[in-house]
Amino acid sequence: MNVCKNTRLFFHLWYDRAMKLLFKLFITLIVLGLGLYWFAGYTPNETGSQRSPYTTREQTLESTEDQLSRTERINRLFHFKEAVEKALNQRVPSNQRVKGDEISQNLKDALVATEDKRYYEHGAIDVFGIGRAFYTNLTAGHTVEGGSTITQQLVKNLFLSSKRIMSRKVEEVILAYLMELYYTKDEILTMYLNTIYYGNNYYGIEQASKGYFNTTPAKLTLGQAALMAGMPQAPSYYNPITNFKAAKERQRTVLTLMTQQGIISNREADKAYYANLNLQKNAATDDELKETTTPNHSNTGDSDSSNSQNNSDTRPSKSSTSQSPNKFSIDE
Repeated sequence: MNVCKNTRLFFHLWYDRAMKLLFKLFITLIVLGLGLYWFAGYTPNETGSQRSPYTTREQTLESTEDQLSRTERINRLFHFKEAVEKALNQRVPSNQRVKGDEISQNLKDALVATEDKRYYEHGAIDVFGIGRAFYTNLTAGHTVEGGSTITQQLVKNLFLSSKRIMSRKVEEVILAYLMELYYTKDEILTMYLNTIYYGNNYYGIEQASKGYFNTTPAKLTLGQAALMAGMPQAPSYYNPITNFKAAKERQRTVLTLMTQQGIISNREADKAYYANLNLQKNAATDDELKETTTPNHSNTGDSDSSNSQNNSDTRPSKSSTSQSPNKFSIDE
């Protein structure tokens, strides 16, 4: 009997290891294949749509990226860390960026819960996230959820234009793998927070914290952090100064996601939702403030709004904004 049990145990262990190895090999082959595709320059039908840039700075960065030659793009792969530092400085000067330990844990938790809840579990790309997004969008009949990881979003912010073409997606995957090879997850998250566009011409968490709340990233409250974490999906639409009501609805969504994922309690979410945000130019009227009725932080449902950043200046789809006025519920 013991021999049989040991044999079965050995078989199961061997099988699990073999399957994991095959999966890693499969992903590696895909990445290598995409790399060869991009390197060889096979880029048919590169006439994809392009989102309108929302600031002059974005317009300049996209124009610069489009003018890079293939040789320059390849050189970027071999001098990756130098390329990252250069791209960071072009987007946000070093004196306007902060270190990871100078950013509130509230904001880190809120952003990961909203943008990429499996961030610390997957690699550069999230195969399961892509599959989930594909199924969600297919059943909804339109784009509701994206499959990009935070690492992919950082790469797009730093290096790539918004043209939706095959070669750009291939390059994105390659650069994302390099990003995770050279940097830790915490370093990548810090770079991402330092380069996000938060509306109102604020780039990075340092500018946004000071501009919106007259505070530092380290001192952001849970309520402020939840509001900030919801902005990247549509920075201008969720701007709390010009569209306070929409910003509060988005804040509600973020707090709901945090309760559903066990990061905060319902009581903490309620307290954060009603806390004074200390907005420096709060355009919300008294009527708008009264309309934020008592929420019920329901922990039902398993949908999320991960990978929602699209650098768009327009109102997001109805499916990502419509919520019950009396519940912490999401429809994303």
